[in-house]
Amino acid sequence: MNLPDPQTLLAHLPPFSQLPEPELARLAEELIVGHFQPGDVLLETGETPAGLYIVIDGAVWEVDDGATVPHDTLEGSSDALLCVVSHYTAEDLFDAKALLEGASPHRFIASEPTRCFQLPRAAFLRTVQAYPQLATFYRQGLSQRLAALRAAGESQEQAAFTVAKIQDVYLHPPVFVGADASLHEAALAMKANRTHSVLVQRGEDLGIITTTDLRDAALVRRQPVDQPVGPLASYSLIGMAPDDFLFNALLRMTQHNVNRLVIRRGDTIHGVLEQVDLLSYLSNHSHLIALQVERATSKEDLQWASRDLVNVVRDLHGKGIKIHYIMQLVSELNKKVLRKLFEILAPPELAAQSCLLVMGSEGREEQVLKTDQDNALILRDGFDHRELESFTRTFTDSLLEFGYPRCPGDIMVSNPAWAKSVTAFKKDLFQWIVHPTYSTFLQFAIFYDAMAVAGDDGLLEDVKDRMYALLSDHDAFYSQFAKATIAFETPLGFFTNFVVEKHRDELDIKKGGIFPIVHGVRSLALEYRLPQTHTVDRIKALDQKSLFAPSFGIELSEAFSYMSTLRVQAGLDKVRRGLPQDNYLNPKKLNKLERELLRDSFKIVNEFKKFIGHHFKLGMIT
Repeated sequence: MNLPDPQTLLAHLPPFSQLPEPELARLAEELIVGHFQPGDVLLETGETPAGLYIVIDGAVWEVDDGATVPHDTLEGSSDALLCVVSHYTAEDLFDAKALLEGASPHRFIASEPTRCFQLPRAAFLRTVQAYPQLATFYRQGLSQRLAALRAAGESQEQAAFTVAKIQDVYLHPPVFVGADASLHEAALAMKANRTHSVLVQRGEDLGIITTTDLRDAALVRRQPVDQPVGPLASYSLIGMAPDDFLFNALLRMTQHNVNRLVIRRGDTIHGVLEQVDLLSYLSNHSHLIALQVERATSKEDLQWASRDLVNVVRDLHGKGIKIHYIMQLVSELNKKVLRKLFEILAPPELAAQSCLLVMGSEGREEQVLKTDQDNALILRDGFDHRELESFTRTFTDSLLEFGYPRCPGDIMVSNPAWAKSVTAFKKDLFQWIVHPTYSTFLQFAIFYDAMAVAGDDGLLEDVKDRMYALLSDHDAFYSQFAKATIAFETPLGFFTNFVVEKHRDELDIKKGGIFPIVHGVRSLALEYRLPQTHTVDRIKALDQKSLFAPSFGIELSEAFSYMSTLRVQAGLDKVRRGLPQDNYLNPKKLNKLERELLRDSFKIVNEFKKFIGHHFKLGMIT
């Protein structure tokens, strides 16, 4: 088997990737190749390493000092036979820390035929002395190292658009209402202008109110819809000039934790810059897709626009954009596609008397790659349309043509059980809450995450009002609902080795890690009646209620985001290889840092399961 180019290998391995090319070339010339058989000891406990090892192929175990390893049991043996501290595969490095401190705390053993590059100790120490950042990297803790890598990624992300200016990005035309305009009038203005905010004029002051503000006022605080918007608007506007740099806008949004900026010069308002449009600009395709969707006049036009969503994900992920923002952007593009398809296919009278919903991961704005369809249609009571069946069947078939797979549970508008009246959905909620079963818990969970995409969103609000009214009289439902959080085992063994499924050497990261966080957080959000739908937003809201121990909310969000990122990476890899998308990944394909982070994430999942079990008293449920 051919050897990889040493300099190219070093150039993308942190922290050597920080070194200049002449230094990388010099180090590459000093690398020597070692061949090892199962059972060969590369480094003994207490020994000073002869050099830094870089695994080319094969595998090496880092073993506890007290372990005895029979030569004939290594290859293909279980981690349970050994006190394995860590597992090293292709492109992993060891043991820099021992080189810096003088002795190795563990034994390193080849567990299968293995080849390694070895950088002699003298060459490594000479490089560390010339470039102290290498020693800093290896002496940092895991979280510090990850933060440093993120910072580097963010720098690359910013470098991609340092010369772009705000005026280069789409700005939403300013829409103004007076301070005495009602909540209802402001909502109509947003709907008419297809915007998520309006500017509020109060004398000489200028404020802003968003769809979130309106929702919280009407649904959470139950304020009358004829109340004026003036007292609810925010008048501490953050403004920027149209010729300011785009990266400054991103920094300003991050610093002030806002999703939009008012772009103005003097007294002239040029428009509103929304975060989703800023992120869209970072992609080579996303802003084009949004434009194509808006201009689509036929199903064929829309199908063409929706084909490129995988490339959007690949571009954004490659630029280092955080998974939370990718989810938001892709969800917004998906909603645009579904909304436009609804406008193209639905007869006008049907569109006016119904509400199209997305549910599950799409409702939570967490769908990245195209997964199962989860959608529904709520019809106004008393409304019946002779073309309903034809429309719902065509709508589902069109999404299939666009690449959205059929839902295995048939939770789609083409199923009459998910396209019916407000009263019929309320009857379902009564059965789901008062007489729950295993299958109805799943249906309730999917519906609870519902988000209106097109039509009259007041129909969904009406149904959810009934949901909360029923829950007020059935407190026992919360614990029964939360029980699914602990239904699946976390794929982490006793020695913190990954537990993969037989015959495929992969683990289900959704079932073992992502789902317990999603459903546990969803159960808490239901209990506390939170308006948020995205899991990270729900965690932040729960954290603000001091529900978690200090810093645990942050760790839970980090674990969810990291596992979601790995899921996307594995999905993109399978798309590239022409394989069907699923929720499986092979931990052996991760580098050492990625595996350590996944282990830490699974540990947080286990802690969260214990918290949910205690909070909902799941041990008392049979």
